[in-house]
Amino acid sequence: MEDAGATVFYDDEDCLDYECLHSNAEYDYDYADSEKESLHELYQYCLTPSLYDTGHYILPLLGSTILFRLLIHTKYISHKAFHILSVSIGLYIIHHYVPESVIILIIFTLFSYGVLQVAKKWHIGVGIFLPSLLIIAYCEFFMHPVTWHKIRSVVMIMVMKAISIAIDTDDSNDLPDIYSFMGYMFCGITCLFGPWVSFRDYLSLRYFTGQTKWWITCWKGFIFLSLSFVYLSVSNCWIQWVGQFVENSGKWVMAYRDALSFRMSHYFVSYLASALLVLGGFSLSSSTIVKPLYIELPRSLVQVVIHWNNPMHYWLKTYIFRRSIRNMGKFGAVIITYLISSLLHGLNFQLAAVLLSLGFYTYVEFQLRSLLADTFDACIASKQCTRQKCAHKYNSHNCWWVFMTNLMFSGLAMFHLAYLGLMFDMSDLQETGYSYSHTINKWAELGFASHWVALATFCIYILIK
Repeated sequence: MEDAGATVFYDDEDCLDYECLHSNAEYDYDYADSEKESLHELYQYCLTPSLYDTGHYILPLLGSTILFRLLIHTKYISHKAFHILSVSIGLYIIHHYVPESVIILIIFTLFSYGVLQVAKKWHIGVGIFLPSLLIIAYCEFFMHPVTWHKIRSVVMIMVMKAISIAIDTDDSNDLPDIYSFMGYMFCGITCLFGPWVSFRDYLSLRYFTGQTKWWITCWKGFIFLSLSFVYLSVSNCWIQWVGQFVENSGKWVMAYRDALSFRMSHYFVSYLASALLVLGGFSLSSSTIVKPLYIELPRSLVQVVIHWNNPMHYWLKTYIFRRSIRNMGKFGAVIITYLISSLLHGLNFQLAAVLLSLGFYTYVEFQLRSLLADTFDACIASKQCTRQKCAHKYNSHNCWWVFMTNLMFSGLAMFHLAYLGLMFDMSDLQETGYSYSHTINKWAELGFASHWVALATFCIYILIK
């Protein structure tokens, strides 16, 4: 999936929207009302209701996924019937969890298919993004903020699917028929929490060869589901419980705690989506969405943005970054990629500020470390070389200062993550999306330290370039 030499600087901070699930499952507990909660109270008042309520809430989703898996492997179902069933299951899931989005998604899907049928020259440029811009603008300006925030991730997945089909079919006249297009757009496995999957991967479900035994698939799905609940408990209960012992430890400790809670909620939804992919019949190779170890102990911010959401990273690199770099150069392509990522989330200042900050941070870090790696012939670039193919004279295995340099950049990445992730706290604003003032105030509390450090890093790069 990844090109070894490809340069990627972008990310999506919120591809799988935790609030979409959280809004209907009330399991947020405030620990500020008492002095110190015991482990028994933690189990009784947070862990048990959190896991039980969430499990009960996702039962229809799991049931629909298993039903989808059984139907697609039934030999007597025709090609057309397969897609009709896919649409039916997807519409049921959307209507059950986010009924506010059913009509607008149907209109958007039909409009998008209509765009594909017009002259080929309109498949590029504005023609691809017109339906996407219209649906996002409508939701942003005419929909209630709480409703829009709830369905945002669902709309985003639909938009990504439509754009990918339009670009993939740009070089050929092999357009999908209405049944396969609708089946892909409303696929019940990915329509709610994602992730984005390619049209080819969706069609390959019909050609399942049975090479992966069913019990291996079930076991893998069970592991992903278990991990998602572990991350849910950490995000919702354990971090808050541990946090009561460090409340007076300084604002940076609290910032790291809040950012960690947000990341854990992202892992929860990501592993839940991975479980649905595996149980729904997608290949095991396409089920990896997030890699928490590469995020919590990062070599660089570039590594973080790649492994935060692998399908989103691949989509942005393939359909936005590579096409933009031809005409705009590397830096211009980075900015355009992050702007598109921000737009996919809606016209939200906080998300745009975080994503554009990430774009600048990762670009500067990548350029600086590449320059240092070439100058000192050392393995200190943003992307680590494989041990067998590393051509640098110095690396972490034979030189202590290389190890320390990489460790310093790892600490810097964790510092930036705490600063940027602080934006996504559990305040009341999460129901409607975070405002401009919320973002500025949060960063002002930390003295805009991360931005100043990034600016200093950029100045260092300019001076030694």
